[in-house]
Amino acid sequence: MDVRPEVFADGMGEITLSGGMVRIDLVCVSASKKDSEGRPELELRQRLVMPPDGFLRSFSAMEDLVQKLIKAGVVKQRDQTNLVAHSPEMSKPPSTGPSSSPPKSPNF
Repeated sequence: MDVRPEVFADGMGEITLSGGMVRIDLVCVSASKKDSEGRPELELRQRLVMPPDGFLRSFSAMEDLVQKLIKAGVVKQRDQTNLVAHSPEMSKPPSTGPSSSPPKSPNF
Protein backbone atom coordinates (compact mmCIF):
# COMPACT_ATOMS: atom_id res chain seq x y z
CA MET A 1 0.00 0.00 0.00
CA ASP A 2 1.34 3.41 -0.97
CA VAL A 3 0.99 5.77 2.02
CA ARG A 4 1.03 9.48 1.28
CA PRO A 5 1.02 12.28 3.82
CA GLU A 6 -2.28 14.10 4.34
CA VAL A 7 -2.86 17.68 5.38
CA PHE A 8 -5.91 18.61 7.43
CA ALA A 9 -7.23 22.17 7.57
CA ASP A 10 -10.41 23.57 9.09
CA GLY A 11 -10.46 26.02 6.21
CA MET A 12 -8.63 28.63 4.21
CA GLY A 13 -7.46 31.87 5.70
CA GLU A 14 -6.05 34.59 3.53
CA ILE A 15 -5.68 34.08 -0.22
CA THR A 16 -3.25 36.47 -1.92
CA LEU A 17 -1.45 37.02 -5.19
CA SER A 18 2.20 37.80 -4.54
CA GLY A 19 5.18 37.51 -6.85
CA GLY A 20 2.95 36.09 -9.56
CA MET A 21 1.90 33.16 -7.38
CA VAL A 22 -1.37 32.49 -5.55
CA ARG A 23 -0.79 31.84 -1.86
CA ILE A 24 -3.49 30.14 0.20
CA ASP A 25 -3.13 29.96 3.97
CA LEU A 26 -4.53 26.74 5.43
CA VAL A 27 -5.82 27.32 8.96
CA CYS A 28 -6.94 25.18 11.89
CA VAL A 29 -8.86 25.99 15.04
CA SER A 30 -6.42 26.57 17.90
CA ALA A 31 -6.61 24.27 20.90
CA SER A 32 -5.21 26.95 23.22
CA LYS A 33 -5.53 30.45 21.75
CA LYS A 34 -8.82 32.32 22.26
CA ASP A 35 -10.04 35.67 20.99
CA SER A 36 -11.37 38.44 23.26
CA GLU A 37 -14.80 36.76 23.31
CA GLY A 38 -13.39 33.36 24.31
CA ARG A 39 -13.78 31.72 20.91
CA PRO A 40 -10.91 29.61 19.53
CA GLU A 41 -8.68 31.50 17.10
CA LEU A 42 -7.62 30.21 13.71
CA GLU A 43 -3.92 29.42 13.34
CA LEU A 44 -1.92 29.23 10.14
CA ARG A 45 -0.78 25.63 9.67
CA GLN A 46 0.52 25.53 6.12
CA ARG A 47 0.60 27.64 2.99
CA LEU A 48 -0.29 26.34 -0.44
CA VAL A 49 1.48 28.18 -3.30
CA MET A 50 0.52 27.69 -6.94
CA PRO A 51 0.61 29.53 -10.27
CA PRO A 52 -2.58 31.39 -11.26
CA ASP A 53 -3.54 28.81 -13.91
CA GLY A 54 -3.27 26.04 -11.30
CA PHE A 55 -5.44 28.08 -8.93
CA LEU A 56 -8.09 28.55 -11.65
CA ARG A 57 -8.14 24.80 -12.39
CA SER A 58 -8.47 24.10 -8.65
CA PHE A 59 -11.26 26.66 -8.32
CA SER A 60 -13.14 25.02 -11.20
CA ALA A 61 -12.77 21.60 -9.55
CA MET A 62 -14.09 23.03 -6.25
CA GLU A 63 -17.10 24.57 -8.02
CA ASP A 64 -17.87 21.16 -9.56
CA LEU A 65 -17.65 19.50 -6.13
CA VAL A 66 -19.94 22.13 -4.58
CA GLN A 67 -22.59 21.31 -7.19
CA LYS A 68 -22.26 17.60 -6.35
CA LEU A 69 -22.60 18.37 -2.61
CA ILE A 70 -25.75 20.39 -3.30
CA LYS A 71 -27.24 17.57 -5.40
CA ALA A 72 -26.36 15.02 -2.69
CA GLY A 73 -28.05 17.18 -0.03
CA VAL A 74 -24.86 17.62 2.00
CA VAL A 75 -25.11 21.41 1.70
CA LYS A 76 -27.92 23.70 0.68
CA GLN A 77 -27.68 26.93 -1.24
CA ARG A 78 -29.20 30.00 0.47
CA ASP A 79 -28.38 32.41 -2.34
CA GLN A 80 -25.81 32.84 -5.08
CA THR A 81 -22.84 33.22 -2.71
CA ASN A 82 -23.72 31.42 0.54
CA LEU A 83 -23.75 27.69 1.14
CA VAL A 84 -24.74 26.14 4.45
CA ALA A 85 -23.65 22.70 5.60
CA HIS A 86 -26.40 20.51 7.00
CA SER A 87 -24.37 19.51 10.07
CA PRO A 88 -24.83 22.03 12.93
CA GLU A 89 -21.12 22.31 13.72
CA MET A 90 -20.41 23.44 10.16
CA SER A 91 -23.23 25.99 9.89
CA LYS A 92 -22.75 29.65 10.58
CA PRO A 93 -25.68 31.62 11.94
CA PRO A 94 -27.14 34.12 9.51
CA SER A 95 -25.63 37.56 9.61
CA THR A 96 -27.58 40.10 11.62
CA GLY A 97 -25.93 43.01 9.82
CA PRO A 98 -27.11 44.72 6.65
CA SER A 99 -27.14 42.55 3.56
CA SER A 100 -24.29 43.29 1.19
CA SER A 101 -21.91 41.56 -1.17
CA PRO A 102 -19.17 39.37 0.34
CA PRO A 103 -16.02 41.17 1.45
CA LYS A 104 -13.38 41.50 -1.24
CA SER A 105 -9.70 40.91 -0.61
CA PRO A 106 -7.58 44.06 -0.95
CA ASN A 107 -5.04 41.87 -2.77
CA PHE A 108 -7.13 41.50 -5.93
